Amino acid sequence: MKLKKSAEDKMIFLYRYVSLSLTSLVFLFETSRLMVWQKLLLIVFLFLSVTAFTWIYRKYRLHDMVLKCSIALETAGIILLLFPTGGINSPFKWYVITPMLVACAHLSMRYSWTLLLSYIGLVLTFCYIFFTPGQYFLWDLILQNINLFLVLIVTTMAMQVIRVIKDELKVAKEQANETMDHIKSIYHIMETTSHNEALNLGQVISDYTVKLTKQSRAFFWLDSQEEDAPASSQTGWTVEEEEQLFEELENYREEFREEREPFFRHLPEWGDFLMITVPMTTRFVATIGLKLGPDQSLTGRRWLVQQLIFLAELSAVFLERYELERIENQLIVTNEQNRIANEMHDNVSQSLFGIVYATHSLRQTWCHQPKEQVEEQIELIQQSANQAVRELKGAIHSLSSKKSGGSTWLGTVKSHLHTLSKLNHVQIDFDIHGDHYSLPYLYQKALFRIISEAAGNAIRHGLAKRIDVKLKLTPQVIRLSIHDDGVGFETARMVAGGEAVSAGGGLGMMNMEYLAQSMGGEFDISSRIGEGTQIRLSIPVNAYE
Repeated sequence: MKLKKSAEDKMIFLYRYVSLSLTSLVFLFETSRLMVWQKLLLIVFLFLSVTAFTWIYRKYRLHDMVLKCSIALETAGIILLLFPTGGINSPFKWYVITPMLVACAHLSMRYSWTLLLSYIGLVLTFCYIFFTPGQYFLWDLILQNINLFLVLIVTTMAMQVIRVIKDELKVAKEQANETMDHIKSIYHIMETTSHNEALNLGQVISDYTVKLTKQSRAFFWLDSQEEDAPASSQTGWTVEEEEQLFEELENYREEFREEREPFFRHLPEWGDFLMITVPMTTRFVATIGLKLGPDQSLTGRRWLVQQLIFLAELSAVFLERYELERIENQLIVTNEQNRIANEMHDNVSQSLFGIVYATHSLRQTWCHQPKEQVEEQIELIQQSANQAVRELKGAIHSLSSKKSGGSTWLGTVKSHLHTLSKLNHVQIDFDIHGDHYSLPYLYQKALFRIISEAAGNAIRHGLAKRIDVKLKLTPQVIRLSIHDDGVGFETARMVAGGEAVSAGGGLGMMNMEYLAQSMGGEFDISSRIGEGTQIRLSIPVNAYE
């Protein structure tokens, strides 16, 4: 695996070559018993050695044992280098700072200090025995090189402090990323549940229970047999196992209703579960469950409890919002029915009653009236009938945006794309074939969301300058194609871990797929870096009904 070089690694490796160049330059021009060509040959050998060790440090920086042996070997080489280059007076004695920096950056504090003290001890010992026999006492030798030792000690301490700060920043960054993942997950759940009605609510909650808790299996079980209730769902089991699991949960219906806090439950043949009842004031009673592993620690379980409480409260908001929307829709329908009824009663009904009454009166008296008077009565009845027709057409026109020229679904889509185009300086071409007036409301809602999400992703993440939207509507199937000329991304990453969702199109990518699947359709996306992205959607019209 090829590791990406960090800024810290680049700085250390740059310092290695800079410090070697400076010490080599000093060594080249100082007085020594070596010839110039010998010095040049030694310097070339040193640069080759440093290049080899630098390659080892880069390649094996995650392998502690290889790194320790390499650093120790380089340090030993620096000690041996002192013999032909002047002993305690050699400029290369300062070069030991470079392997010390690598040790402090990637290895433990104990190893770094052991390496430093070993270097100081060996240098003092060899120089006292081989270079200054009888000239100095050991203490005098220490005082003579006290500056070197102080620099090495201070440098090691500084690097240790920097590494502690770096580790703390790394932990803080991981926590921040985890918090951002939570925020993104909340956004995605809200987006998905907002536009999927109750179709995928249970599946979304169980999927995100697995995602946020980093476990493999979870379920969302709703204690309701009503047709308009969200469906229970699970993640991690097969379809056959799902049916058996929910049958098993039926046996604990009354127990689950009484629980108010997270609780553990062992289900025979299923294992241990951490569960929580969703706190709601609606007609539903829901339970979220998480399959526990055999090696789950106590600390890990506490963290799972916190995540489950968070998910339960979030689920309660979604379910109660769904109930409020359902009731609101019923009230809207009821109010509209009452308005239409009042309008018909006040206008059309009165005209029709007048026609019926006049016809009945004419039938009783026409034989006793002159012909001119009868024709006059018939003309009045005809005028009343025409008036009733006009009033009925007026009511129909007021209810039909197609006939009255009011805002239509197609007009809303075009207006939205036009706004995106103007605000972001992007060319958006929208081509539609077929009768959009007969498109059911649920399909209109899903298609608008997909078109809006795809165009927004192409602009925000793909940096596209042109977007082509093609929609073909037939009585049997709806086909949608959205192509952009943006930066694109590798779709293979979507299969391996789901990271492409954020890299290539934001969280809306999964939302679009949920919408397509909720309508019984097929969703496909193809993209390559530098070649843009194309989304294709096919939805059978009668699948939802």
